[in-house]
Amino acid sequence: MEKVKIEVKNNRQNEDPIEVVYLGSLMEKEKETHIAYNESVLTGMEGVKTVLIINDNHLEIIRTGNIRSKMIFKEKYRDNFVYRMNEGAMSMALETDELSVGRQGKQIDIYIRYRLEIAGDQADRNEMRIRITRN
Repeated sequence: MEKVKIEVKNNRQNEDPIEVVYLGSLMEKEKETHIAYNESVLTGMEGVKTVLIINDNHLEIIRTGNIRSKMIFKEKYRDNFVYRMNEGAMSMALETDELSVGRQGKQIDIYIRYRLEIAGDQADRNEMRIRITRN
C-alpha cells in the first residue's frame, strides 16, 4: 500500500463549496485503483471509513462505520441506494451526468457532475473534484 493525499472539493447547488484534505492509502488491484481514508470531524462523519474504487468507466464510493452506503457514479446511470446511519436510514438516488478520470504522473484527477435525490425530494445538482497525489 502506498500513502496518498486526497483532496476533495464538493460544490452543491446554492451552497458554498466544501474542501477537505485527507491522508490515506492507495492499492492497485487488477484494473481497479482502491483509495482508503478515514473521514474527518469537519465533515460530520467521524468514525467513517471511505473507500474509493476507481475503474475505467465508473467510480464507487463505499462508506463503513457510523455511516454505511455504496454509491456508484457512472455516466448516464441512475444508482438507487440506502444511506444508513446510527439514527436510521434514507433512500437516495444519484444520476451521473459526467465522470472523468485522468491519470498523469503521481496524480489521479476525478471530476463528477451529478444529481442527488434524497428520500424522493427534488434532485440537487452537484460537482465533485477529487485529486489523489502519491507521496
